[in-house]
This record gives sequence, structure tokens and C-alpha cells, in this order.
Amino acid sequence: MATHAHTDDGLPAYRVTEIPDGLATKTMLARQRRRPAPGQPAAGILFYHGNKHTPLYTIADSQAMPALPPGRQAAWTAARTCARCAATNDTPYREIENGRRVCVDCVVTERAAAVWPSWLRLRAAAVGWARDVLIDPDTVLLAAYRLTHWDGPIHVHAATVGGRVLVDVVARSRYDSLWRRPLGPAGSVNADDLVPLLMPLVGRRMVHTIRSSRGHYVDHLTPLGELSTLSQRWDGEPSLRDPSIRQSVEDAFAPRWTDWHARPYQYGPHQRPSYGRFGLRAVDVDGGDAAEVTAAMRAGLARMALDDHPDGPATCPWLPETGRTACGSPDVGTAGLCPAHRPGDAG
Repeated sequence: MATHAHTDDGLPAYRVTEIPDGLATKTMLARQRRRPAPGQPAAGILFYHGNKHTPLYTIADSQAMPALPPGRQAAWTAARTCARCAATNDTPYREIENGRRVCVDCVVTERAAAVWPSWLRLRAAAVGWARDVLIDPDTVLLAAYRLTHWDGPIHVHAATVGGRVLVDVVARSRYDSLWRRPLGPAGSVNADDLVPLLMPLVGRRMVHTIRSSRGHYVDHLTPLGELSTLSQRWDGEPSLRDPSIRQSVEDAFAPRWTDWHARPYQYGPHQRPSYGRFGLRAVDVDGGDAAEVTAAMRAGLARMALDDHPDGPATCPWLPETGRTACGSPDVGTAGLCPAHRPGDAG
């Protein structure tokens, strides 16, 4: 239905979304290698960008443009044909990073195929790490859970992989009373008094993470680092120091879980795709307090060690130049590709 009944010339007027079948502008005709016939009158008016307008012509009355030379015709066709699925379009497809022109549906396929081997390598490394952690039943799972605001009380829970609880305490800032804030739940202790309670952690390997009551995992923070902040003095120096209690970056649970759970994500096939890596934030890992977080870590380590991935067993993601069917070989190992498709090998 036309936006305006007629123009001063008596022609029906349309907006872009209202153009009826059988009408096209000169630009739309050119996409089909057609143009208005000599003397062909306009059949309507297209309004766009406010009051800008251009004539619409009947496609059936237009004439075909002269044929392009073979070389140009091949280039014209190639630019409008998806290099992977051969779908055609009336406008050229945009080139992506690898120089190929592909349709919107194949953009995710192309990009995922390029990065999937690295995701599988991270996944394999995380599986090996989890198995190494679980070998020693005395390895400690250490979790810190923020109960309220960012500098409020923190619940600290530490238990061995075997299930023996070593630390279970709520720590509060040394200056909570000065800021007229509640001192935390009953039984909470000042951060300055934590060192004796943390002695069971001395000399042990610790798999650690920190989570807030809002459900956020904070990958760049550590439980003992946050406790040190709670015990910070007025001069900015933390009073909670003990070099015998160490947290290794390699044993941070959240990044390892993310490496294992990494997978491509996309919106609908005709929407702009996204290529993020989603881990803990995309998995339902319950944690109402630090004890539940350590329990979730223990369950997560077991899943990682078994490679019980939501996508199923790892398979070779190599794709041929055309089509969307990957190799699918289960012989991936730690390389991210099967032997036939690893760089430098035949295939």
C-alpha cells in the first residue's frame, strides 16, 4: 500500500518497504543487469531519506543490458555467488578476513572453522590439567564468595578434592566499624585475624576462584588477594601477607573452565553473528556461598577430566573449500585437527 496516494504527476508513491512486486528503481534494475527501455515511463515514485525520491519502473517493460565480456561476467557472477554454498545475491557479497565472499549464513561457518582448532587445543589442555589436579586428593579447592557490596564481607571456603574441609570462615574489612557498616554475619572475623585460620593451606596446591552474590566470576582476582584488600591499612599496605600460601595463575579455575567449555556462539542465521568464547557465564554453576562454589568446582573438575563436554566428543573441524560438512574424525588429540589435516600433512 502506498504511503501517499499519488504525487502531483498522478504516480503512486511508496516507501522502501512498500515497493510492490514488479517495480524497481534504476539501481535495482542494474543489479539484475537490466535498465529502463527507451521512453519507458515511470510507474511510481520511491521516497527515501525523508523527501528524496526516485522513479520506479515496471520490470517486465525494461530491457536487458548488453552482455558483459566473458572475464567481467565471470567476476560479476563470482562476486554475487557464495564461495561456500553457491547461494546467489543481486548485490556483491562482502569479503571476509580470508578474502572469500560468502553469504551471511556461511560467515559463521568460515570463521568458526578458522578458530575451532585453537579452541580444541585449549579444551585438550584443560582436560589434561583437570586430570593432573585430581591425581592428588589433597589438592585444595579454594573459593571466595562476596556476600554483599564489592568491599563487604567475603565467605572463604577451602576443601580438599577428597572433600575434607580446611577453612570455612567469613572475613570482614578491618574498617567496617569506622565506616558505620554492619560487621558482617555472626561469627565473621576481622581480616587481620585470618592468618592463623589459613595455616592449613600452607604448602598445598590450590585451585581457586572468586564469585560475587550477583553471580559474577572475576577471573582477574584471587581469593587471597581479596582478603588482603580487606585487611589493607590506611597507608595502602595490606597486612595479610604470607608467602608460604600461594595461588598459581595456572590453577585459576574460571579461565581453565572457560578454555574447556569454549564454543562458538551465534544469533539467528540472518542476524549479525558473534564469535565470543563462553564458559562459566553460560553454564549453570550454582553457588549461594563459597561452599557451594567449591562443590561446583569439584563437579566441574570431574566433568573436565572425563571431557564430558556439552558438544560431545571432540572431532576434527577441518572444512573443504565448499560445503558445510566438517571432517568429523575423532582422532583429534591435542592438536585440534586430525593427522590428515594438520599443517604440513597431506589432505
